[in-house]
Amino acid sequence: MTDGNRCMYYIERKKRFCRMTVRIGKQYCGEHQPETEGSFDIDDRRVKCPLDPTHTCYQSKLMKHLDVCNIKRRLDAQPAFIVKGTNLDQETTVKPMHVPLSQLNEAVIETVIKKINSAYEKLPEFPQVILQHDVLEHKLTDKSCGANTRKHLLQNSSLLGHLEQAGLVQDDTCFIEFGAGRAQLTYWLGQIIKNKSNSCILLVDRSSLRHKNDNKLKKEESGLMIKRVRADIADLRLNEIIEIQPIKYKVGIAKHLCGTATDLAIRCLIKSMNREPEVDIRGLVLAFCCHHKCEYSSYVGRKYLQQCGFTAEEFPILCSIVSWATCGSRSKSNIKLKHNSVIQHEESNVYQSSSKLYHEREFIGRKAKTLLNWGRLIFLQSAGFQAELFYYISTDVSLENMCIVAIRER
Repeated sequence: MTDGNRCMYYIERKKRFCRMTVRIGKQYCGEHQPETEGSFDIDDRRVKCPLDPTHTCYQSKLMKHLDVCNIKRRLDAQPAFIVKGTNLDQETTVKPMHVPLSQLNEAVIETVIKKINSAYEKLPEFPQVILQHDVLEHKLTDKSCGANTRKHLLQNSSLLGHLEQAGLVQDDTCFIEFGAGRAQLTYWLGQIIKNKSNSCILLVDRSSLRHKNDNKLKKEESGLMIKRVRADIADLRLNEIIEIQPIKYKVGIAKHLCGTATDLAIRCLIKSMNREPEVDIRGLVLAFCCHHKCEYSSYVGRKYLQQCGFTAEEFPILCSIVSWATCGSRSKSNIKLKHNSVIQHEESNVYQSSSKLYHEREFIGRKAKTLLNWGRLIFLQSAGFQAELFYYISTDVSLENMCIVAIRER
């Protein structure tokens, strides 16, 4: 229930009422005021802010709002390391249209599947290398950890193990976590490097979050320099971040960085090597995620896919097919098939055929995922890195279980 001074709007996502105060005689705050015709005069009408449509203001006060809008303040006070679109590929303006697979001709999908199978046959086998770092050993033996927490700890432990095994944990190094979120990976990395000389951590995320683990790390007073920047990776110039310039080496890290963000992070690191002041990138360890969100204009492995015979128009189809790898198990009650000749068989035979079809689709989805990851590896090799793909965790912990480890050749 709400009191008389609070908004009566129920926020379904948060499972509670809005806590904003309301005007005398009103039931809703400005943001949640119903727009039923005739319920308010022109002074009460809420309109979307032209600078940031995620919030609204009163139409009569729009001009005043534009002068004090928080988004305007941020735009007016952008730091030097934020340059709009600096890591986007300016040479490619192709943006093939995404069409749901259900609306495509089966022959078109089959053509892409044949190309996936053909390209995948030429790839090597990728090892499963599940590591565990000593820094998380005591936490992983804690019986009070829930199943979900344990899954993240296992992934962080293996990724940090790969970081250490690759020889990337050294003095005089700045570790850059892309898509840092609440910085769970950073927290444990901080425990490893807090005694390293002249080292720091830079966290990059475009959102502002509460309960961040980097704050927890700062309170431990280890002396480790930690800087967080709020930025879209597409707009980030590492060269212009003054605090990290005195540190000789840079290493990129990320856990489950979504689709396009992975490609932008790779471009951000590579482009920083070719700008002044030059950034010395020693390597990176990135765990992939959400391949279906990749975009052709930013994907770094386009040349590789072109060599495999994929066209720009087929890229969205490829990205849709990757979802087959992680869309979850299906019961016989919700699998929809075109039965054709199968419809004459008994129910058990139908289910067996359905199950077989599902596993075939899942395998094709994994192949498509791997091709996208391999394209990234080829791009990094062309930029002077030695790169390898690993299954860093088992599929029962995460279906997104592949990472890339790259070290710059010297």
